[in-house]
Amino acid sequence: MSRPSIKSYLVQAIWNWCTDVGLTPYVLVRVDDNCVVPQEFVEDGQIIFDISSEATHNLTFDDREISFEARFGEKALRCRVPYRNIAGMFPQEEPNKGMMFSPNSDEPEDEEIKPPPPKPVFSRVK
Repeated sequence: MSRPSIKSYLVQAIWNWCTDVGLTPYVLVRVDDNCVVPQEFVEDGQIIFDISSEATHNLTFDDREISFEARFGEKALRCRVPYRNIAGMFPQEEPNKGMMFSPNSDEPEDEEIKPPPPKPVFSRVK
Protein backbone atom coordinates (compact mmCIF):
# COMPACT_ATOMS: atom_id res chain seq x y z
CA MET A 1 0.00 0.00 0.00
CA SER A 2 1.40 3.40 -0.95
CA ARG A 3 1.52 6.31 1.42
CA PRO A 4 -0.46 9.49 0.76
CA SER A 5 1.23 12.34 -1.08
CA ILE A 6 2.60 15.17 1.04
CA LYS A 7 0.82 17.49 -1.41
CA SER A 8 -2.54 16.28 -0.05
CA TYR A 9 -1.60 17.59 3.40
CA LEU A 10 -0.24 20.89 2.08
CA VAL A 11 -3.32 21.57 -0.07
CA GLN A 12 -5.67 20.86 2.83
CA ALA A 13 -3.57 22.97 5.21
CA ILE A 14 -3.67 25.97 2.85
CA TRP A 15 -7.43 25.51 2.41
CA ASN A 16 -7.88 25.42 6.22
CA TRP A 17 -5.72 28.52 6.69
CA CYS A 18 -7.61 30.47 4.00
CA THR A 19 -10.93 29.48 5.55
CA ASP A 20 -9.80 30.35 9.09
CA VAL A 21 -8.60 33.86 8.15
CA GLY A 22 -11.48 34.70 5.81
CA LEU A 23 -9.65 34.40 2.48
CA THR A 24 -10.88 32.66 -0.69
CA PRO A 25 -8.94 29.44 -1.49
CA TYR A 26 -8.11 28.99 -5.17
CA VAL A 27 -6.59 25.89 -6.72
CA LEU A 28 -4.68 25.91 -10.04
CA VAL A 29 -5.05 22.62 -11.91
CA ARG A 30 -3.03 21.13 -14.79
CA VAL A 31 -5.82 19.39 -16.69
CA ASP A 32 -5.39 15.94 -18.22
CA ASP A 33 -7.55 12.84 -18.72
CA ASN A 34 -7.44 12.06 -14.98
CA CYS A 35 -9.36 15.26 -14.13
CA VAL A 36 -13.12 15.66 -14.23
CA VAL A 37 -13.56 19.38 -14.87
CA PRO A 38 -15.69 21.55 -17.19
CA GLN A 39 -13.58 21.47 -20.37
CA GLU A 40 -15.11 24.67 -21.76
CA PHE A 41 -13.32 26.65 -19.02
CA VAL A 42 -9.87 25.08 -19.54
CA GLU A 43 -7.30 27.50 -20.99
CA ASP A 44 -3.81 26.42 -22.04
CA GLY A 45 -4.33 23.10 -20.27
CA GLN A 46 -5.13 24.75 -16.93
CA ILE A 47 -8.14 25.80 -14.89
CA ILE A 48 -8.50 27.73 -11.62
CA PHE A 49 -11.24 26.89 -9.13
CA ASP A 50 -12.61 28.80 -6.16
CA ILE A 51 -12.96 25.95 -3.65
CA SER A 52 -14.37 27.99 -0.79
CA SER A 53 -17.34 26.68 1.17
CA GLU A 54 -19.51 29.32 -0.51
CA ALA A 55 -18.54 28.20 -4.04
CA THR A 56 -18.61 24.42 -3.58
CA HIS A 57 -20.70 21.69 -2.00
CA ASN A 58 -19.50 18.35 -0.63
CA LEU A 59 -15.83 19.29 -0.84
CA THR A 60 -13.70 16.29 0.14
CA PHE A 61 -9.98 15.82 0.51
CA ASP A 62 -8.98 12.17 0.36
CA ASP A 63 -5.62 10.43 -0.08
CA ARG A 64 -5.54 10.77 -3.88
CA GLU A 65 -7.74 13.68 -4.97
CA ILE A 66 -10.01 16.54 -4.07
CA SER A 67 -13.60 16.43 -5.25
CA PHE A 68 -16.47 18.87 -5.02
CA GLU A 69 -19.73 19.94 -6.61
CA ALA A 70 -19.99 23.39 -8.18
CA ARG A 71 -22.15 25.30 -10.63
CA PHE A 72 -20.71 26.45 -13.92
CA GLY A 73 -23.24 28.72 -15.59
CA GLU A 74 -26.54 26.86 -15.36
CA LYS A 75 -24.95 23.43 -15.00
CA ALA A 76 -23.98 21.64 -11.76
CA LEU A 77 -20.94 19.38 -12.03
CA ARG A 78 -19.04 17.02 -9.72
CA CYS A 79 -15.33 17.84 -10.21
CA ARG A 80 -12.43 15.52 -9.36
CA VAL A 81 -8.79 16.60 -9.32
CA PRO A 82 -5.94 14.22 -8.41
CA TYR A 83 -3.28 15.86 -6.23
CA ARG A 84 -0.62 15.20 -8.89
CA ASN A 85 -2.57 17.62 -11.15
CA ILE A 86 -2.59 20.47 -8.65
CA ALA A 87 -0.11 23.12 -9.78
CA GLY A 88 -0.83 25.63 -7.02
CA MET A 89 -2.97 26.56 -4.04
CA PHE A 90 -3.36 30.16 -2.93
CA PRO A 91 -5.79 32.74 -1.53
CA GLN A 92 -7.40 34.87 -4.25
CA GLU A 93 -6.85 38.03 -2.23
CA GLU A 94 -3.12 37.38 -1.59
CA PRO A 95 -1.77 34.97 -4.25
CA ASN A 96 1.82 35.40 -3.01
CA LYS A 97 0.85 33.69 0.26
CA GLY A 98 0.10 30.38 -1.43
CA MET A 99 2.21 27.57 -2.77
CA MET A 100 3.08 26.48 -6.30
CA PHE A 101 4.06 22.88 -7.04
CA SER A 102 6.44 21.68 -9.74
CA PRO A 103 5.05 19.02 -12.09
CA ASN A 104 7.31 16.36 -10.55
CA SER A 105 6.93 17.39 -6.91
CA ASP A 106 4.65 14.49 -6.00
CA GLU A 107 5.71 11.05 -4.90
CA PRO A 108 4.52 8.10 -6.98
CA GLU A 109 1.00 7.29 -5.83
CA ASP A 110 0.52 3.90 -7.42
CA GLU A 111 3.84 2.26 -6.61
CA GLU A 112 5.13 0.70 -3.46
CA ILE A 113 8.06 2.56 -1.98
CA LYS A 114 10.86 0.05 -1.92
CA PRO A 115 13.63 0.01 0.68
CA PRO A 116 17.16 0.69 -0.56
CA PRO A 117 19.13 -2.38 -1.64
CA PRO A 118 21.25 -3.99 1.07
CA LYS A 119 24.84 -2.85 1.36
CA PRO A 120 27.47 -5.32 0.18
CA VAL A 121 29.15 -7.46 2.80
CA PHE A 122 32.92 -7.59 2.60
CA SER A 123 35.08 -10.33 4.03
CA ARG A 124 38.79 -10.44 4.60
CA VAL A 125 40.78 -12.34 1.98
CA LYS A 126 44.08 -13.93 3.08
